[in-house]
Amino acid sequence: MKSATSENLGLIQIGEKSDCDLNGLIDPISAGYPWIKASIVAPLADPGEAFDSRRNQYHSTRILALLERQILKLRIDRLLGVAYSDLYVPGMNFVFGEARRPGRVGVISTYRLKSQSGDEPDLLHNRAAKEAIHEIGHMAGLKHCSKTSCVMHFSLGLSDTDLKSPDLCENCQSHLRVTID
Repeated sequence: MKSATSENLGLIQIGEKSDCDLNGLIDPISAGYPWIKASIVAPLADPGEAFDSRRNQYHSTRILALLERQILKLRIDRLLGVAYSDLYVPGMNFVFGEARRPGRVGVISTYRLKSQSGDEPDLLHNRAAKEAIHEIGHMAGLKHCSKTSCVMHFSLGLSDTDLKSPDLCENCQSHLRVTID
């Protein structure tokens, strides 16, 4: 995919609470995007200005704005937030994540990625990794893909996330090559 240059991606915990080991996202991100070196940066402890008390959710686009301010303080190319809290965008009940396309920031939420029983950490980890890879794809300029097995396929619910692989399909890989070359 990409050869000569590499990018630094910061993984940042959003809020004081987390149910996702950010270290566990580094290898899947590197597998999906070999030119990206992911590392963990200091948490963004209070995303309060993104909270909508009427919905009891966080507006993900507002979190992106917070991350854009945060990335200016860091020496990294891109920043992916990982939130424990429920996210939304206007017109939708919730989102698993959002990213600038193309852009430098994105966010995912683990809130709705948990299984009903809540006791399957491997399942949560796999879902979070897929969503992280998906949002990084948007940051790199990729759109949603119609192939249900592609990581860039839009997930309406957990069943969609579980069906897709953590990999880009050949078509998305070729679009990515064009975008980054």
